[in-house]
Amino acid sequence: MIAVFGIFGTAYGTHLVVYHYKNGNGLNVPSLMLLIFGGLALVFSVALYISVLIQNKKKESQVYPTESIEEKKEESAKEETKPVVKAKPVEKREYEYTPREKASYSSYSSYASTIYVKQVGYGPILRIESNRILDMRTNAYYRIENNMVKQEGSGPLFEIRGNQIKNTFGGYLYEISGSNINKVYGGFYASISGNYITLYDLSIKYEMTDSLSRNQLLAVSALLFGKY
Repeated sequence: MIAVFGIFGTAYGTHLVVYHYKNGNGLNVPSLMLLIFGGLALVFSVALYISVLIQNKKKESQVYPTESIEEKKEESAKEETKPVVKAKPVEKREYEYTPREKASYSSYSSYASTIYVKQVGYGPILRIESNRILDMRTNAYYRIENNMVKQEGSGPLFEIRGNQIKNTFGGYLYEISGSNINKVYGGFYASISGNYITLYDLSIKYEMTDSLSRNQLLAVSALLFGKY
């Protein structure tokens, strides 16, 4: 009813106001009042309609969560009723142990149990046990692990790259080429003949109680001759 009155009052009031104004009667107060009340009624009816729509949307939003909660409860109940599949027991298998054969080295002999490097005329300097080296001058132990030479209790000291050895955080030191030990940046430094290592000027000669692998020999070279 309010909406009807608003529409009627606005339309008819506007018509009367325009009619009296054209006929030279000026603003007709009853017509103006009808126009104002009709407009207020129309605005009020529109506002009331919008508020009803908002309330309906709120009610709908409150209904949906309850439905989703019920659906979740039904899904959880279905999951609880699913049969539990027991895992099959793992069968124990017996494996036969086959001992590995010792690795062989193409350049120089394989690791021996204990090898000494002696300075001729003075006595032992280094004691080599597999990948572990004792410098008998300083009582320091070194270990060859893959391509690294580490001082026990300190950390990596040298790095082996092929037939060369270098400082871990520095330049190259020595390389083995045939029967020679060369400085990588300096040329010939010592010769290897049988189980002997002789310096280039024949001033010092070392004897090995057994042949060494290439990695062992590179590590021994770095320990005997030092850095430069």
